Amino acid sequence: MAPSKEDAAFTFQSHPSVHAFSVSPPVFLKRHFPPPGSTHTSRPPAPVFLATGAIVFDRPLPNSSVDLSARAGAQHEAMTPNPNPPRVLLVQRAAHDSMPLRWETPGGGCDDDDTSILHSCARELFEEAGLRVATLGPVVRVNSVSDAESGVRGGGGHEWGETMGGQFFQTRRGRLVCKFYFVAGVPQERTAEVVIDPNEHAGHVWVTEDEVRQKRVRGKGDGLDLEFTTQAQWEVILTAFQLWHA
Repeated sequence: MAPSKEDAAFTFQSHPSVHAFSVSPPVFLKRHFPPPGSTHTSRPPAPVFLATGAIVFDRPLPNSSVDLSARAGAQHEAMTPNPNPPRVLLVQRAAHDSMPLRWETPGGGCDDDDTSILHSCARELFEEAGLRVATLGPVVRVNSVSDAESGVRGGGGHEWGETMGGQFFQTRRGRLVCKFYFVAGVPQERTAEVVIDPNEHAGHVWVTEDEVRQKRVRGKGDGLDLEFTTQAQWEVILTAFQLWHA
């Protein structure tokens, strides 16, 4: 992974495969989507907004070349392999929010003044979970699993936005959004330091692949049912676990 410094607050390394996301949201839209009024009728329209989602595992990917403990300033020590299955971080939407008390991965909309799409992801993770990312990438590619819901058609050529692994959906106001999910590496010793804003989220939980598939967390009293924000969100998380096993 190549070093990437987005600003003084967020310094991280980025996977080579996410180089295209190292530009600001306005530049990305201009570079990878047709302009308003374009004659590219075979392609979907450009989204009004871009968004990111952070897939945070409780340990580095097996094929990761980055020593997260070293990046966090911790003394490097040989680590005993963890026999437990990997877990992903979920946050629960606040009771007063849309889709109240449903579960999702940390994330949110990109701001035009974000240094890059990657910076957007790092910022949202910090704002929603209090975690500082050490590495970003690869992209958790999705096959526009919500296309049928949003009416978006696939197509286009190399490096078009709709072929880069984003997920398209519409807001309640009918505005088109394209959301990209990235594996967000956090030092393993920091994963216990999740801090959420109670005005935005009601809680958080670390879940295994089996718990995601069953939509139920074991070991919490009578258990905890997981109602995800959307079917698409559920599928993205399962895709991330497939990436772990790859």
